[in-house]
Amino acid sequence: MSEARSLKDILGRRKALFEKKPEAAQYRPSVVTEWKGGLLNENRIRDHKVACDYPVPSGGTDQAPNPMELVLAALGSCVSAVFVEYAAMLDIQLRSVKVELGGEIDLRGLFNVAPVPSGFSSISCKVTLQTDADKEKVEKLVELAQAHCPVSESLKLPVDVRSQVAIEPLV
Repeated sequence: MSEARSLKDILGRRKALFEKKPEAAQYRPSVVTEWKGGLLNENRIRDHKVACDYPVPSGGTDQAPNPMELVLAALGSCVSAVFVEYAAMLDIQLRSVKVELGGEIDLRGLFNVAPVPSGFSSISCKVTLQTDADKEKVEKLVELAQAHCPVSESLKLPVDVRSQVAIEPLV
């Protein structure tokens, strides 16, 4: 069985399950981030560890990407995966998927120098696909993938972020 066929089967079973049992579609990812000194943090995601740091000119040790680069990496990974998933569902053979991203941030917001947002003001995303599929199928693929990327959607919509801070005394 080909990889695309197997992925199509998996996606088909998941879609059928979610249609039958909407509660099974509720996904609640979690991450634990721990400070490791300087501006270095370690993120535990399931059984994975992902480091996050800043470049030396920003006060870090440049041991890993910074948080905003990781946001772009999350977006690029999600965009790529959504294209691959919908291509499998549409029986489109992809030879490659490349996602190039760039963002714009005004750092005056982070440093409280000016009343501007401290996050991205814009993100550019270019997707390059290699496929022999016909134009109509590719247009459908692009339409579906662009409409259903969870990370892209999370960046576009207002998201309720609730924070609480617990203070523990030094022992």
